[in-house]
Amino acid sequence: MITLIAIHLDSLDVIRLAYPNPNDPKLPVAVRNEVETFLQVVMPPLTTYVENAPLSIISGLLGLVLDRVNVQMIIRTKIGVSMLTMLISRAELIKTAAAPQSIEDEWNQWNQLYGRLFDLAEPMLPFIFSTESVNNSEDVHVWHFLAAMGVGASPEQQQRLVIGVKDRVMETVGVSKTLPPNMASRKLGEVNLFMVSIGLDVELLG
Repeated sequence: MITLIAIHLDSLDVIRLAYPNPNDPKLPVAVRNEVETFLQVVMPPLTTYVENAPLSIISGLLGLVLDRVNVQMIIRTKIGVSMLTMLISRAELIKTAAAPQSIEDEWNQWNQLYGRLFDLAEPMLPFIFSTESVNNSEDVHVWHFLAAMGVGASPEQQQRLVIGVKDRVMETVGVSKTLPPNMASRKLGEVNLFMVSIGLDVELLG
């Protein structure tokens, strides 16, 4: 089932119909409801499977996505970003686990796949956030994705991630100063998911 979903991601209604419309920042209510239903009903069993899968399976799934799916399309949708985050987060957990250790060839394959994903994602980084205003946007899934990418990135790739999203980071920090304390704390906390993953902290930005 997860293989079928992976190779058809860009044709799923919850991705195809949820691609942002520059002329209308809000998704239709029916589409938003379908996306939330997918997140609540379909994603949990997929996540349970992935959380227990070995690196070879994770690499196989990401390879299918990279080979069969329009990554630069799905990365602009909540479901697409969530699927990618699930896979790369699992790989990082395997890397930090004491056992079992994956063989070197598997890690070489994963690193190549991660590099391909990074190169596809990089041009889209300024566009993966909600098209709504920062104070109305719901971008926590994007910050989770960026955090997962940041953990697995090389120092040079981390710099490229920062360049790709720096405008949104600074805009969010600026807007947070005008929001009530609880909303400001939530917005800054979301940004910090990413910042901490690359060894920084949003408080350094004032």
